[in-house]
Amino acid sequence: MSERDDSRQTDQPPVPDPALRRLDFLVGTWSIGGETSPDFSGPPMRSTSTETFEWLHGGFFLVHRWDAVFGDPGEDPGRELPGGAVQKGIMFYGYDASTARYRTHFFDGNGPFHDGSMYEGEVVDGNLRFTGPARFTLLENPDGTVTNDWELRGDDGEWRPWRHTTMTRAAAPDGRHS
Repeated sequence: MSERDDSRQTDQPPVPDPALRRLDFLVGTWSIGGETSPDFSGPPMRSTSTETFEWLHGGFFLVHRWDAVFGDPGEDPGRELPGGAVQKGIMFYGYDASTARYRTHFFDGNGPFHDGSMYEGEVVDGNLRFTGPARFTLLENPDGTVTNDWELRGDDGEWRPWRHTTMTRAAAPDGRHS
């Protein structure tokens, strides 16, 4: 006869890691404008987007949807973007407690699944920084805007500025316009 462990375990549902709360400032709808750096894709190119962030039911993942335009789609089909000037996508942000890192996974109109669609994030100098094939840093500003700076690796392997954007809240998490 085998021994049985009679200690009672409660079958409590899992709860989201408290570290996810660090992403709360993103929840809502944002108007975003910025420009690419001339170093990687020719002359600077304006970009605009409307982006929403909301918690997936259960609170384990933050869902980020975007609808972006690089340049003027009527004049420039988006030479540096395989999917063209109009970009739409979805990203999921989560937290891996075993590594104490945020994880993201995105899908967009540029086509099939690829390893470059995953990023790993951490808090650096009080800001959220996510690194994958590119690197982006989110900085909360005192006026309520968010700066989102993207970098790409140069031929020498060093990170170089690629795109600077400012996120301005268009609607609060409860749907009210700010």
